[in-house]
Amino acid sequence: MADENSWLEALEDKLVERRLEVEDVEGTLNVKAGKGVIAAKANIDPKPLWAVLSDTAPEGRERLIAGYASGVKHVLMEPRRSDASEWDYVKTAGRLLPNIEVHTFVLGAEAAAGESPWTMDFHEDLVLAYFVDLDMGMRVLTQSQVEGWSATENRVTSAARSLLFHKSRSLKTSKLDDFEGVEKIHTGDGYDAMRCIVVADLFFGDFDDSYRFSMPTQDALLFTRGDDEALVDALRTATDAHYAKADYPLTRSIYAFETGRPVLAEPRAKQ
Repeated sequence: MADENSWLEALEDKLVERRLEVEDVEGTLNVKAGKGVIAAKANIDPKPLWAVLSDTAPEGRERLIAGYASGVKHVLMEPRRSDASEWDYVKTAGRLLPNIEVHTFVLGAEAAAGESPWTMDFHEDLVLAYFVDLDMGMRVLTQSQVEGWSATENRVTSAARSLLFHKSRSLKTSKLDDFEGVEKIHTGDGYDAMRCIVVADLFFGDFDDSYRFSMPTQDALLFTRGDDEALVDALRTATDAHYAKADYPLTRSIYAFETGRPVLAEPRAKQ
């Protein structure tokens, strides 16, 4: 019980960091986004998260709590009177965006929405979640909504990839002065790590399979133009620095490209 109390406090802190109002109600949390009659609300029971945390080393728990909080936050970003849950594939396709989340995102989204988000496994304990960009706010794409479409899995993911590519056309890279040979993609829109699925096409003829990259946070895609040990070691160090400072760290692992697609090259423990 002492552990659960401290975990609950940590979860409350993560939700407040995301500008949500939180009230503890006998071990559950009333969570609200926005003000007045348009405020989105949910009562969440975090017990499924406690089960995951109890099997996780202490140093890895904050990251899992942050993933859960991300799921709650994104569900509550959909306005209360939104009808986006009723949209068909044709209406939704041009608004779909993917992002990389820690797997506990799923538990948080389920707790807040009462249904499961539509996700794809990525690598390690990361998943790809899909979001509908609304005129105001966004909607977490759910399994039930996708199951109601006639669209294939490939059509859904391709639509999301296409919009991400379009949003990334003016992308530029910058060098990290403190880490020789390491470059960074950072736009600040929260989709930088996810750009690993389009970056080879954006820089066609430049990014090749010898490159190595990492995704310490959603707001940073770090990479080196080659795979020699000095470069990769600098990438490890830069990755660890970004990971340690992140409110919502993703992974310390090193990735490679295989015909333009991300593949896990060097798994590294979460801290």
